[in-house]
Amino acid sequence: MIHLAAVMALLVLTHIFCLVAMTERKYSIRKTALIYAVFSAFFIALTLTVFALFGSSSANTAFVSFTGTIFVGFFVFILSASDAFCKKLFLFISYSNLFCIFFCIAILVCNALFAELSETGTLYARNIVRTLLYLPAVLVYLKFLRQYVRMVPGTNKRAWYSISLVSTLFLAVFTSFVIFFYAGYDHEGKAIFLFAAVVLIYCSVLWVIFGTIQHMDYEMKTELIGKNVEYLQAQLALEKENELTARTIRHDFRHHNQNIAALLQKGDIKEALHYIEQYDESLDAAKLKRFCVHATVNAILSSFYIRAQKDGVSVSVSADTPEESPIADMDFVAVLSNLLENALNGCKECGSDGEIRVDIRSVADKTVIVCSNPCKPGLALENGMLKKRGTGIDSIVLAVRKYNGDIRYELEDECLTVCVILNA
Repeated sequence: MIHLAAVMALLVLTHIFCLVAMTERKYSIRKTALIYAVFSAFFIALTLTVFALFGSSSANTAFVSFTGTIFVGFFVFILSASDAFCKKLFLFISYSNLFCIFFCIAILVCNALFAELSETGTLYARNIVRTLLYLPAVLVYLKFLRQYVRMVPGTNKRAWYSISLVSTLFLAVFTSFVIFFYAGYDHEGKAIFLFAAVVLIYCSVLWVIFGTIQHMDYEMKTELIGKNVEYLQAQLALEKENELTARTIRHDFRHHNQNIAALLQKGDIKEALHYIEQYDESLDAAKLKRFCVHATVNAILSSFYIRAQKDGVSVSVSADTPEESPIADMDFVAVLSNLLENALNGCKECGSDGEIRVDIRSVADKTVIVCSNPCKPGLALENGMLKKRGTGIDSIVLAVRKYNGDIRYELEDECLTVCVILNA
């Protein structure tokens, strides 16, 4: 039993290592570690119990221990990861498929090369082979695939559920292979060729799936570019409108001077001063409201400011974003446009007369965005995030991850405040 417990400890550590590689943490490091510690204890206890009841080489042992681990591991992963459920579902099923494949390969390799080992030696050999297979697979995922998976939000649920369904069908097949090879049924040689064929088909399907994920990433970026163009077009329209107003004022400038001169000639200085004040006000009205020198940030803020005014919502904006910022325009669109849209929607939903406040500051190598707005009662937070995420929050989170930043919500007196930090 001691040897078996040691082998299972190695296996559960491998599981945890892989799950951590796939996980965007939802909780603090301490709480996440506690969750994985409970998972480890349950995994080892379950395996030892199953081995004691059914023996070490029966189909029942393989089925009960495997399915038990899958179900518990699934709930642990869903609990500890912060991604959308549809995305977490695909990641976990894909990992389960990979585990089945490596499990079967380890059995076949040990049967071919280490057939003379004792039962304990075989357990060690299989786990060592499986662990060695995991290492390059995890490195490939971290190096080439994780960036695509992390950059795609879980908003396109239909696509994520579709590829999850395909992966689930393969999981059913690979689970059958695990039980077959583990129990040591006859005709193993024929089953090897079928197993190899299914693995090749699955690899081809994975190629298509990750192509789909790349396409979703492209669609997301295209959508953000479209928003950026929309804001800049709105800014251009405002510039043209104010330029037209300025031309009209310049055209009438001679008539204004004549009126002022006439008033002064009459000695009506007070009326002349009043006329000049009115003229100054007309010039201010023609001037485009500028929040900062950064073109994209200013366009987003201007568009939002106009929308808020039309909806009768009071807004206070302060920004000092420089003309050249290390934050990409697309990421400003992803963060700012979604934050401001959610703030405006939240303010309209609660029907409050309160004010939306937006403050954007460049501090050293950080860009700090703080947005607060009145909100409807009943909003709930969990670990600094909204339990029920509004539109676009996934896009904000993805941009924050890209810059190794942070996002945190606070709720006080029915006022919701979000602080986003982007590191250059």
